[in-house]
Order: sequence, then structure tokens, then C-alpha cells
Amino acid sequence: MASSERQLRIESVSGSPINDYRITADRIEVRSLAPSGRAYPGENSAWRTLDATDIQMHEALRTVVWKWLQVRLANEDETILKKAA
Repeated sequence: MASSERQLRIESVSGSPINDYRITADRIEVRSLAPSGRAYPGENSAWRTLDATDIQMHEALRTVVWKWLQVRLANEDETILKKAA
């Protein structure tokens, strides 16, 4: 797992896709990459915005993504999470 201030990468395990998350000005986005780190063909690796259901699932399961979001957004206006809810 790698992260920066506003990005999180969950590396491939046993051939599973890589998941990249990022916080933009007003959204939380995710994309999937091939285990090699390359984009999948077509739009399969395009960034998509997490919706309220996605965020609620991460919260309910207390995933690494949820913990990362809590830390990143703790000192900011939590408008991003409220918008998605």
C-alpha cells in the first residue's frame, strides 16, 4: 500500500487489480489498474467518483480506504463526505 497526502494506492495481491484512490477538490475518486500498473484497455481504468453507497460500504467495513479518508479529511471541511452522503 502506498499513499500520499491526497492519493492512496492499494497494490496488487495475487494478480488482483491495483486500486488507486484520490481526493480532488470536491470528490473522492477510484480507478483500477492491471497488476502490472498499466491501465486496462478502453475506459476500464478511468477515474470514477465514489458515491454515497461506496463510501458507506467502506465506513461499515472499516476498510483501509475509510481509515485513510478519516485521516485526510479530519483537518479539512468534510464537505466532500457530506456531498457523497
